[in-house]
Amino acid sequence: RLAAGEPIHEIRDLRGTAFVRKRVPDGWTVIDSSSIDEPGPVEAHPDPYAAATSQSAPACGGGREREVQVVHFDRRPRGLQRERCVVRIPSWEQVRDDPVLYAHASRILHLESNPGNARALVQRHGDREVWLNPPPLPLTTPELDRVFELPYQRVPHPAYGDARIPAYEMIRFSVNIMRGCFGGCSFCSITEHEGRIIQNRSERSILHEIEEIRDRTPGFTGVISDLGGPTANMWRLHCKDPKIEASCRRLSCVYPGICKNLNTDQTPLVRLYRKARELPGVKKVLIASGLRYDIAVRTPEYVRELVSHHVGGYLKIAPEHTQPGPLSKMMKPGIGTYDRFKAMFDKYSRQAGKEQYLIPYFIAAHPGTSDEDMLELALWLKRNGFRADQVQAFLPSPMALATAMWHSGHNPLRRVRRNGERVFSAKGYRQRRLHKAFLRYHDPENWPLLREALQRMGRADLIGNGKRHLVPRWQPPGTGGAKASGGRPFRTRHDRSEQKGRRSGRPGQGRRR
Repeated sequence: RLAAGEPIHEIRDLRGTAFVRKRVPDGWTVIDSSSIDEPGPVEAHPDPYAAATSQSAPACGGGREREVQVVHFDRRPRGLQRERCVVRIPSWEQVRDDPVLYAHASRILHLESNPGNARALVQRHGDREVWLNPPPLPLTTPELDRVFELPYQRVPHPAYGDARIPAYEMIRFSVNIMRGCFGGCSFCSITEHEGRIIQNRSERSILHEIEEIRDRTPGFTGVISDLGGPTANMWRLHCKDPKIEASCRRLSCVYPGICKNLNTDQTPLVRLYRKARELPGVKKVLIASGLRYDIAVRTPEYVRELVSHHVGGYLKIAPEHTQPGPLSKMMKPGIGTYDRFKAMFDKYSRQAGKEQYLIPYFIAAHPGTSDEDMLELALWLKRNGFRADQVQAFLPSPMALATAMWHSGHNPLRRVRRNGERVFSAKGYRQRRLHKAFLRYHDPENWPLLREALQRMGRADLIGNGKRHLVPRWQPPGTGGAKASGGRPFRTRHDRSEQKGRRSGRPGQGRRR
């Protein structure tokens, strides 16, 4: 259209684009979702400082009933054309000043993310209207193949010279086999960037790119570092019925459980892995993209293939947490699913004669996470012998539902009401540091903070030198703010040896009387 001479400012019907206009054009039906009020009387907020007698006394003028303000909703006409409807979300001024309406606007944005049924959105911004068209339709396999088979050079731009580019080092031997993700994790915005419907490359196109890497990429030693995408194992997974897919309003196809309409057969992916391994000049094909282990366990043959041939000793997966509270706000499966996958992983590793390990990733301070949740996660890590080296604390990022939770204190995964579900977020530096410290319970630098927290939480029984304890009583010299010469052991009422020593007065059993 641009090549034909159409001015870009006149192209207003292109999916996935946003622009500014003065008003909603004629022929469009505006569905007002700028408020969360409900029909009926609006009760005045009670004055906590007013005397009880003044609240119950009749108003002057013969005891006439107090007038009430009533909110009326206009009935929506039937037979509307969905493609000519636009949803009005709260204005910029409203979401700037009212966190509850911010959460509501975020919820509406995500509900209107399926290209099969999404409507345009409009938001007032001063005297202008910001118009957002529905998301683009997913690319077909031939269309996606065409994009990936453009004549890319596969090397950095010459302007970089000999400079080392970490991002290039990570991806130069990797192959992207798909776009999109239907996981719906609330802390992630991949769905808003790439769509919930998986867009697949063809097997031919993927194998051709591996050959291109083998023949043209400098430094290739025979190892493909990744064969994946936003998620490792969603290639060719889709809804069983296009009509159901086009009308679906779910934010996730796999939470709270895997949808019965979702095809989860990963046999085609197993065949792709085998063909990639058989290419001349290819010694190893690794899988480094994030794995949806709740889907993987649906196809045991896929897990066997992955574990036997495509793991380089360690496989990173992301349970994110162990407790139902945080997991429900993340839209992630329960830790029992991880346990099932781990059992399969260990079984097939033994059968392959390999010593391989899972590295689970966890998030600290995610909205909906309490100190008690982090304590339970730390105890789980200790029971299972994990010592996290690098840990991640939640950071709010644009377009993520978890960001709306963090900012507003409300849950946009459900209908937002002013008196609805509240979501706690650890925002202060000290509490965020504590949540990270629980993940690194083994680090002596964190022990003073953890001891203080355990005392406050009534869990001083976890302070001690036994296997059942989370942190020891003693502090290594030069760590955790301790003096280089060392200090006294940390004492609690659960220190039986100390109590016994005080009663007997024997040396080495605590302080003597």
